Amino acid sequence: MAEDRELTRKIQTIVDQSDSHLGVAVRHIESGREVMICADDLFPLASAVKVPVLVEAFRQMQEGKLRIDDRWMLNQESKNLGSGILTFLDNGLVPSVRDYLTLMIIISDNTATDVLMERLCVAAIDQHTHEMGLANTHVAFRLKELFADMLPNADPAQDRQALARWQEEHGVNRSGRAYQLGPENNVSTPGEFTRLMEMIFKAEILDRAACDGVLEILLKQQLNDRLPRFLPQGTRVAHKTGTISGVRNDSGIIYINDSSHVIVTTFCSWDYDSVRKDRRKSWERFAQLDSAMGEIGLAAYENFA
Repeated sequence: MAEDRELTRKIQTIVDQSDSHLGVAVRHIESGREVMICADDLFPLASAVKVPVLVEAFRQMQEGKLRIDDRWMLNQESKNLGSGILTFLDNGLVPSVRDYLTLMIIISDNTATDVLMERLCVAAIDQHTHEMGLANTHVAFRLKELFADMLPNADPAQDRQALARWQEEHGVNRSGRAYQLGPENNVSTPGEFTRLMEMIFKAEILDRAACDGVLEILLKQQLNDRLPRFLPQGTRVAHKTGTISGVRNDSGIIYINDSSHVIVTTFCSWDYDSVRKDRRKSWERFAQLDSAMGEIGLAAYENFA
């Protein structure tokens, strides 16, 4: 792979101005030109872990262990905190595997994720991720365990307004597993995640039909305020974000045109506690970091367009 020096200089300037630990991996699929900035550093995946879950689901479908139109009942034990809608719907609902996968990716539904992780088996997701050659990408636990580690109570039925007030006052537990940078946590590097996206695009890990199924769901993403933020209207991006306190991620494939595609991964760690008690400053900082990712996405797009 050849370094794209001009693009590296542009992105390095954006990284330097972000006032954060921002790892970036960019690879143009057709030419092999790339940018790697802190690309081997480990970061918590947060909801970006849902991409390996998505891949494992299609692997097990390819092996005949489940079907995309299978239906699994939603129950209270599966419900979760954080993003999504399933936690607010009635128990007894019976979504299809396709429904769970779609909700997990396009609105980052945490309940859908945990339903899938339990059915697919966390250990299997982790094992097959390593078998793809991603030695530093680890899938260690379900999201409910993540919330239980970060918060005093992971019960999705609790008073969420009270929980939000508690978080604003106390922050989250940063000494537990959720922020560790090793196999005990859900972690990866920007470089490895970009490689994962490339293998999906090239159908190097599953057959063509399965990888197209993965891409079809990633392309329906509705959370588009990071990498796609400043791209021309209508630009297709197959991507997944990830967010926990002090962590903001996005990784995906930008479809420049039919013969040009660039993969961009941006993983970011930053000091949320410095603005946690000031809502205005918090939102300004969120926008600053999301805009930095958007500028990186735009720089990559324009460079290879």
